[in-house]
Amino acid sequence: MLRKLDDNANVDMILTAIIAGVMFAISIPIIYSILGGVDYSSVDATLAAGLGENTTLSTHATNASNNVLTNLGTFFTIGPIYLVVVAAVGIIAAVLLLRGR
Repeated sequence: MLRKLDDNANVDMILTAIIAGVMFAISIPIIYSILGGVDYSSVDATLAAGLGENTTLSTHATNASNNVLTNLGTFFTIGPIYLVVVAAVGIIAAVLLLRGR
């Protein structure tokens, strides 16, 4: 016995890809402007003073921000592949559904 699938699922997948694309377009400038606006040298000095380290050699915040930026770069590089796959599956399923009618 075949189970009837939701007729709107294909459109919902394409809509999900569009929403994710808008999310990426909005989040990229916001995230990078926030991370770029932080004065990491003062954060490093404050952390070093609190930890009792040499304030001129401490780079904890700078290293952490570099790692975050690297990971964000990877995420925003792979993210569009997700969009294409979700949209493609929705489009292919919609075409197959229309072909079957």
